[in-house]
Amino acid sequence: MAKHQSFNRIRKRVFIVTGLTLGAVILIAALFALYATFQLGPDDVQLITVNEGSGRTAVLGSGVSISSADDGNVVVDGSFEPLIFRKMLTVYSGDETTLAVSSEDASGGEFGDGFFNGAAARIMTIGLDGLELKKTANVVNYGINRVGVFNPVLVPDEVPDGLAILDFARRENQTIAVGEQGLILIQASSQAPAVVDSKITADLTGICSAQDGYYACSRDGYLLHSSDGAQWQQIALLAGAKLNAVASIESGIYAAVGGGGTLVVGQNGSVSQLTPVTDSTLNDIVGGQDVLMAVGNDGVILTSRNGLIWKKNILSSATDWLAADYRDGRFVAVGRDGVIAISDDGAKFTLFKQDSGLDFVDVVMLTSQQLIVLDQEGRFLVSNNAGQTWLSSGIETGMQSRVIDLAGKDKILSADQNGRLGIAQLVAEITLDSSLVDGQYQAGDLIFLEMTSLAVPDNYLGAGDSSVIENPWQFFGYGNSARTLEDAAPQGGKSSMLLTAETGASGQAAILSQKLDLNAFGLDNGSEIYQIELWMKQSGVEDRRVKVWLQGSQTLAGTTFTNVGTSWKKYSYTLALPTGVIKDAESISLNIAIDSGRLWTDQISLQKASDSSTTQAQSLISAMSDLSPQLIRLDYLGIGSMTSRHLAWANSLGNESPYLGADGWTGKASGSLYAALQMTDKIQADPWLTIDAFASQTEILSLIEYLAAPISEPYGRLRMDQGSVVPWSEQFSRIVLEFKDSGNLYVSDQVRAEFVNLMIDTISQSPYYREIKNKLVFVDGCSYDAGVVLSSADYHATDLTGLLAETQQQTVSDALSAYLDLVPRNPEKQTQNWPELMRTSTLTASGVDQPTMAELSAILLSDLGHQTGLSMLSLTGDRPTDWPQVYLSAANASSEVANGIPLEIETESDNILAQGYRSDSQISLVLENLSDQPETCLLLTDLPLSGATVYKYDSRGQMISRQVMRNPASKLTVLSGGVVVIVKTEEP
Repeated sequence: MAKHQSFNRIRKRVFIVTGLTLGAVILIAALFALYATFQLGPDDVQLITVNEGSGRTAVLGSGVSISSADDGNVVVDGSFEPLIFRKMLTVYSGDETTLAVSSEDASGGEFGDGFFNGAAARIMTIGLDGLELKKTANVVNYGINRVGVFNPVLVPDEVPDGLAILDFARRENQTIAVGEQGLILIQASSQAPAVVDSKITADLTGICSAQDGYYACSRDGYLLHSSDGAQWQQIALLAGAKLNAVASIESGIYAAVGGGGTLVVGQNGSVSQLTPVTDSTLNDIVGGQDVLMAVGNDGVILTSRNGLIWKKNILSSATDWLAADYRDGRFVAVGRDGVIAISDDGAKFTLFKQDSGLDFVDVVMLTSQQLIVLDQEGRFLVSNNAGQTWLSSGIETGMQSRVIDLAGKDKILSADQNGRLGIAQLVAEITLDSSLVDGQYQAGDLIFLEMTSLAVPDNYLGAGDSSVIENPWQFFGYGNSARTLEDAAPQGGKSSMLLTAETGASGQAAILSQKLDLNAFGLDNGSEIYQIELWMKQSGVEDRRVKVWLQGSQTLAGTTFTNVGTSWKKYSYTLALPTGVIKDAESISLNIAIDSGRLWTDQISLQKASDSSTTQAQSLISAMSDLSPQLIRLDYLGIGSMTSRHLAWANSLGNESPYLGADGWTGKASGSLYAALQMTDKIQADPWLTIDAFASQTEILSLIEYLAAPISEPYGRLRMDQGSVVPWSEQFSRIVLEFKDSGNLYVSDQVRAEFVNLMIDTISQSPYYREIKNKLVFVDGCSYDAGVVLSSADYHATDLTGLLAETQQQTVSDALSAYLDLVPRNPEKQTQNWPELMRTSTLTASGVDQPTMAELSAILLSDLGHQTGLSMLSLTGDRPTDWPQVYLSAANASSEVANGIPLEIETESDNILAQGYRSDSQISLVLENLSDQPETCLLLTDLPLSGATVYKYDSRGQMISRQVMRNPASKLTVLSGGVVVIVKTEEP
């Protein structure tokens, strides 16, 4: 493929076919058909008619999309960059300095109170001109799980004024409240609660949900049951029993407790009052883990698994326990004078004491780590670390609560002493270090947060799971190791690793070690030459000696670097690793050691000697060169992604910030734009860059400067320092920029479109835009719920994801149909032939079956030139060895042929699909056999195909022959699931 073909956003070549030529074509077709009929019989050959396309637009081409890229470095996190944490939140309300957002979203099960303190914040708003920047600042306080302002719930008029609500219970989506004089309200957390008849007038003090409905109790000894909350029946009246609370467990047992240690237990319609095991009043009871836990005065806590046998536990006789709760395997009890007890089994408790001097009257658990406590004055305290630390909420809730409960996602239901109900959103308070000059934050504003940390913060809620936060680097020996921001190697990012040997521990080494992934070596037969590279400097290291070695069951190879200096220098060591050593090893570690002093190290790599630490792996470059794609979608760069640091793409290779996610510690969550563009240029392709929803206007302007600016500008100078003096925009014929929202950060179609438009408008404001605008292709990669593209991008992009069906024809038909169903309408571009680009395409295997060459080629090319103007095949896996041969062959074939104006092709059967294109330099055809038998085909065409090269592939993508076409009228055999590619090069 010729590099740097001329490209225009809209280019049409109209072929005017004269009547004489058309008649000749018809005549030739008829003769060929007659010949085929006489020579082969009508059932022996598939006739394929190929004509010059007229009035059609040249396609944009084809290529590959890669989601990860091998840099050849076996070492993970070799540059010791800070961990990156990012979050985007929607504002509920605010003033000039403080924003309130959803507490559940702000925590996300990961981030505790104060987690984003000190983080960089960027606030965007939807204005009259679309999405625009409102403020940049730093976060002073990030407080989660604060109870917001209570909005009143309208109690029915039939409820007498001042009738207090005493307890709540929630089951599925319904909350029921009970109170004085037998009051029962259903749908209590909605805006239209309803009163139901309890059939008693006694005060209902407690209610619980159970597998068979609800149970309620009263101070007068009543026990009630309802299967649905609307119809209630009395199941017991226990004379003299002053019941305060009721709870149930999964086994169906329920229990009520009250004054004088009263214990009432029931199951399957049977109710029994037990002999008290304590004289102390029992104030509350909860159930969880098939354990009932009752709490009361004088420090009494009772637990039971069957409701009959109760174990007594007195934590502190001076404490009256007033309320309890259970969630996610954890019990909590709260009481007078700010005392709190937490247990994971209901038997062993940890006590906490707050110095507020106030009684805690109720408690709600959001998760096992997150608790909200209500004190006697209606104020709230919050803990996000299982009670270890507590924070007071500064929000004026507008209500003096007496009893609280969860009311669905992220909401608190409250009742006061006077019968009023309120519901409040749990919010996170985000306070910034400077105020808005004009106006205040308002609902719908978007806040983007970014924080870096050298270690996993203590208030990272996943910190208790070592498998999630496990650092690939471990320390052994005497001393310590720590990442440090005080220094870094040249082009080594922001930080380095400081290894310190313990003073006075002469002869005892301090060792930094990483266990390597054996699969990353990829050794063939024999031995492979590897090279260790690292930057180092030292202070006080004895004899200036640093030992570096590979360790398996024994030392495999290593060296001692001598005369290591006090300023940064790069050191390297070459070693041979026999294949057998790697294959037989249970584990291999890279170790760095000193006996004394301090050692700073950075940019550590272990890779094949044929690779370079500043470029992608040679195996990747060679594989991509063999594919000859017209474009490469460089999705792994992570520009604007949740896992990538601001401007991380501008770093040299190896300086990626690690990221903590669902899969644990990820060392390569982004990539180097320089290395990616260098590879793309080397294989004579054009780049397709993806820009995700976290990208800022500043970052986009920096990106354009990096691509197009002279070396006199900061990012032009950075590009030169990395190795490219000439702007990248001069080295490519086109640069595709796709704007996407992979994490669904934006909640509406309009905001997604505004994001895309903002990015395009920002680029148009760059001083370099005028020079490069004819090379830029803007692509909207967002999904639109309403199926209409709202942005001003040149094209829209959609993924094709198919599943193998019973037949190859069905696989292709289903995949293309699903893809076309996803393609949104573009009302601004109704006359354009193809407003859509296929950014990725893949077929998912079904059982042991794998996609065939014919299926993959068909999904790439069948719609090309119709609604689709460009097709990209998705290559997933860290290394080229992960890519199946059939995908490689399909990608190569589609890139080879998808060039020029689509030809007009007709086939006789669904068994054979055919596509073709003609440009100034070539004619190309692809025949795909979707049947389970070989098919013989005959081309009926007047195109000059004599001398064309014919490539034949089997269903697995193996090329089985390559020959020159002497006679276009020759028969062509296409194997089942296979493909025939015909390419004729023409003089321009």
